[in-house]
Amino acid sequence: MRRWILGARLRTLPAGLCPPIGAFLLDLGLNLGSLRPRSILEAALCLLTALFIQLFANFANDYSDGMRGADQGRDLPEGPDRGQRRLLASGLATPEELKAACAVCAGLCAASGAAACAVAGDFWFLLVGLGCILAGWFYVGGRRPYGYMALGELSVLIFFGFVDTMGTGFLIAQSSRLPFDAAPFAVLSISFGLASASVLAVNNFRDRKGDKEHGKITLAVWLGRSYAFFIPIFLFFSALSFSFLLGYYRLPILALPYAACDLALIFFSCRAVAEKNWKVAMKILSSRFLLICAFLALALA
Repeated sequence: MRRWILGARLRTLPAGLCPPIGAFLLDLGLNLGSLRPRSILEAALCLLTALFIQLFANFANDYSDGMRGADQGRDLPEGPDRGQRRLLASGLATPEELKAACAVCAGLCAASGAAACAVAGDFWFLLVGLGCILAGWFYVGGRRPYGYMALGELSVLIFFGFVDTMGTGFLIAQSSRLPFDAAPFAVLSISFGLASASVLAVNNFRDRKGDKEHGKITLAVWLGRSYAFFIPIFLFFSALSFSFLLGYYRLPILALPYAACDLALIFFSCRAVAEKNWKVAMKILSSRFLLICAFLALALA
């Protein structure tokens, strides 16, 4: 069991789980704190779907990068020039076991996603779910993985930002037969999406030497050390977009405390990156997702 917990990469889960939580909280704020049983059920199903799709993507990434040899050196504990151990590279799981784990997660994702569509009465949204599963697999899988063509950050912004956040908000509105106000959810999507892009940016910046050796062309490989400047840019605009959303709530009193907390996290995360303390940097960046949800909850108080 411990090996599957390792392969799940728990530090990455807030990136997938917090957008549905944030969308649910934003829906409550837009509807004057009105708790509706169908919206709670819908949000829970979307949360489960997000969890399973991220687990699927993590296991698929482990499998495909391991088969390509891109995880060379990831059989050792986390260090200055490498991330967490990978299951296939360290021999903790066989390719067949990882493919089976992917199949289980994809099946659970499909089941929870279908249930979410049934509650909302919008089955065409299943196509979006199918697109998410395919995107998770072909990120580093297949003959021409788009994660090897410097498209990782863009895909994270789309799927962990707009699809995860706006998709949940849309289905919650559909389940309650309420109009969907896309603008505030789009702003929240940008905040979550750029926060996720910053996590990927740190990973890619850490792995740029090994990725280049194995033909994995990420933005970090393409731009070299100068790519480090993009990390605070992603973080800054993520913080800016959420500060704007707090203003949308007409609660500017929360914007200043949020900005102060988030800027502190941004400073310490960038310092950890400069010191090559990747573990600390990832923990701090993951906590930003929780910070956003916490301030959304405060906005409802």
